[in-house]
Amino acid sequence: MNGTIIKDRAARLREAGDAAVIRHLTAQVGQTHAVLMENPRMGRTEHFAEVVFDNDQTEGDIVSATIKGFANGQLVA
Repeated sequence: MNGTIIKDRAARLREAGDAAVIRHLTAQVGQTHAVLMENPRMGRTEHFAEVVFDNDQTEGDIVSATIKGFANGQLVA
């Protein structure tokens, strides 16, 4: 198979993957999730999406968080 074709297909797959991530993150805005805190400012939803917080949370706690937006591939609560 031609190297140019391989590179083109890989680029299209990366673009499709990036678009899917954006769709998923966008769909989470306004939703409330149970978030397991991994450190004071970051935790993960039940689907393993990273959620960042402006305020410290207790590590190890499960907190209820409403998603306000997203940045850098992370949800923002």
